[in-house]
Amino acid sequence: MATAIEMEHFGSEYYSMFKDLVANEKAKLLLRSLAADEKDHAHILEIELHNLGEKTSKLSNEKLKKDLRQVFPERIHKNSIHAKDAISAIKLGISTEKRSIAFYTKSAAKASPKMKKMFAKLVRMEIVHLGLLEENLQYLEEDGSWYGYLPILD
Repeated sequence: MATAIEMEHFGSEYYSMFKDLVANEKAKLLLRSLAADEKDHAHILEIELHNLGEKTSKLSNEKLKKDLRQVFPERIHKNSIHAKDAISAIKLGISTEKRSIAFYTKSAAKASPKMKKMFAKLVRMEIVHLGLLEENLQYLEEDGSWYGYLPILD
């Protein structure tokens, strides 16, 4: 579970970085929202672990890096995605969400019954992100505009 928590923290940083790479305000809002969601996922996991009386085990840096590379294999830097190339950014996000879903599904298969429920919850949350990204990709490919995401409170 420690790996999942770290992945969610990393996912928050990942989407925050994407937010800084796009110019469109709807895109920024969507990516900022995804970054906040990932941070919330990590917090939810920490709370649920605490409520179950479980503690997170300390991961070796090598194991953590290996696990993170399964979900985030691409190296992202400031000039790697141009504002005009939003489609590439969204496709990268879609690939990442699909890998997250696969990683959490695989982790659930090996987990205790209590942990299976937590991984299943993570899978459902990442499926929602995947849907948001796929919707935006469809809009971008069809007419070049962002569908976006309007949270109730921002």
